[in-house]
Amino acid sequence: MNSSRLLRTMSLSIVPILSFAALAFASMMDTKPGKKPPAYPLSLFAQAAEEDYVGDKKCVGCHKNYVESFDQSPHAAFSRDPHRSRDRQGCESCHGPGKPHIDHLTPRGDIPKYAIGYTRAKPRESSEACMRCHADTLSESHWRRTGHARANVGCADCHQIHQNHVKDAKELKAYPSRLDETGASKIRAPFFVAAPDPRKMLKGDEASLCGKCHRREVSEFRHNFHHPIPEGRMVCSDCHEPHPNKDAPKHVRPGKQMCVSCHAETAGPFVFEHDFQTGGEDGGCTECHRPHGSPNPKLLRLFSRGLCNQCHSDKSVNHFPGRTCWQSGCHVAIHGSNSSARFFSR
Repeated sequence: MNSSRLLRTMSLSIVPILSFAALAFASMMDTKPGKKPPAYPLSLFAQAAEEDYVGDKKCVGCHKNYVESFDQSPHAAFSRDPHRSRDRQGCESCHGPGKPHIDHLTPRGDIPKYAIGYTRAKPRESSEACMRCHADTLSESHWRRTGHARANVGCADCHQIHQNHVKDAKELKAYPSRLDETGASKIRAPFFVAAPDPRKMLKGDEASLCGKCHRREVSEFRHNFHHPIPEGRMVCSDCHEPHPNKDAPKHVRPGKQMCVSCHAETAGPFVFEHDFQTGGEDGGCTECHRPHGSPNPKLLRLFSRGLCNQCHSDKSVNHFPGRTCWQSGCHVAIHGSNSSARFFSR
């Protein structure tokens, strides 16, 4: 009896202690700082109230050309949908709520703080605003790991929403964001005459856009032998994925897998594989070929026996097959053979 009475007494005394501990823990949780608010430009949407969204009619007075050009944009079909939330409709879906912008038109230096201007925003800022809707194309974490992000290149460097609203030199002067520091136009002429029409809301054809940064590759396309980019029969994204994410391998495959999608005759499988045929992303076809362009036929890195001698140096001192190893009529199955381990014709 004494022991049972002692246990009941102890249990009754523990309950208030546990209750007090629970209340103290809850109090500590309430005083713990909340989640860090998002930085600009996402802060414009996070801090906005319902009445801060004023609609496109308020924008027409100052930005008529932009509003009209937006109606021709593929985005219009989505942002004009009345069933979408207010922060995903019209101009405000990209530039942020209109009321704070209207309330802070002066001083002019404060305007960028209350509206997202894609020609003036930092690449990180403009890209984060785009990914509010385009997270399926590229998430923020994926974007930060791309070469474009490391090179400080954002969505607005290649894409434009308001297409073709600048039509002549007079109107161009009215939009200084389209001018460089010398006053010259930033709208660049195509690098190649046979440039295909821009697609995917790009600011120009792909070769000209990519070539602004990738100048070495552009110069390689000017060689006598090249992939048909200058002729307009291919574009850069046929081989390269500009938005690399977890789904990119479905569209663009690395190394040999990409090449054989067009050059199926070299794919194999062969009974006897040339070693470079089994190379990974850093090997494979590019061991012998320069993919963008070359002064040598077949986009070869070197011509004559010099190309083979890079690997088969032991043959160069006592074996003289003629101009090239494959033109001699011996090693003609250079990608692989089903009948000869030395890639002979038979």
